[in-house]
Amino acid sequence: MENVKLRDIAEAVGVSTVTVSNALSGKKGVSGQMRDHIESVARQMGYDMSRYETRSQGVMIGVLVSADYFEVGNSFYWALYQQVVQAAAKAGSMTTLEIIDDTNRSHLPKPRILENHLCDALIIIGYLFEPYVRQIVEHAQVPVVLLDFQVRGLACDCVMSANYVGMYKVTRYLLERGHRRIAFVGSIYANENIMDRYFGFRKAMEEYEIPVHKGWRLEDRDLVNHCMNVTLPDEMPTAFAASGDLAAQFTFEALQKKGIRVPDDVSLISYDNYLPWNDLSHHLTTYNVDLAAMAEMAVRRVLGKVHGEETHYGIRYVPGKIVVRDSVKALS
Repeated sequence: MENVKLRDIAEAVGVSTVTVSNALSGKKGVSGQMRDHIESVARQMGYDMSRYETRSQGVMIGVLVSADYFEVGNSFYWALYQQVVQAAAKAGSMTTLEIIDDTNRSHLPKPRILENHLCDALIIIGYLFEPYVRQIVEHAQVPVVLLDFQVRGLACDCVMSANYVGMYKVTRYLLERGHRRIAFVGSIYANENIMDRYFGFRKAMEEYEIPVHKGWRLEDRDLVNHCMNVTLPDEMPTAFAASGDLAAQFTFEALQKKGIRVPDDVSLISYDNYLPWNDLSHHLTTYNVDLAAMAEMAVRRVLGKVHGEETHYGIRYVPGKIVVRDSVKALS
């Protein structure tokens, strides 16, 4: 849409032009949720945001990521980091990355970017050892946003994928196509994201009054050494709902070894929509995690704190949608 005006955005959202102006310019009097909604609508309508983004010029955003997330099979977080870099640049800010080796949790040093005062704000991508995160947030002296995980009770924002709702929709997708014998793949004690996805799965099953088979909650990793592996049950379901695309890949490989075909013999659905350089990605029906929207939200939240425009802390859930391919077979 060309020449979008503030009044156009106001009409689309159902608020006054003054509210739209205050939200986009970062002024007080607009809730964080409404500000996010107005900014999202403005971008979708093609409104020129450059006049508002220049106010963040020169802000240095530090980014912390665990070294584990750059190993084989964890490139999802590298992609998320790249989206943070782009979102920061779009807002006129810069980023500096520090990779944390948190294998020796009893001797975790303070991040160098904080120790040497190299950043004005901090985004932590992916789960880090909780006591360490608490220590960082409580002593950082800069605003902190947790991206794709949360630690309860901390004075910082969290930006999350809509794990519970997303997995609920994924499971409903199977149920609506006639599946009743459904297994869940994911180690629910590995992190809160998988736990939330499991209970989204459970909600959908409960709505159809289908009990969850005891042997059909499958682990996808060793919680001690973090090695991933999926062991198939003796009694097979008609479908597997994997907590992530990587878990789906290991499930698919286990099925292949037994000569079980997807989707002819069993269906497979997943969560993330990120499995690069793997042929399964062209066939896997999965829930798309909107990495760009999550990164933009995290950058907006942390810059809002830098400029003193917001004082409220909370969790922001970013929705996605199911990407339909050909790994699910409808049952008669």
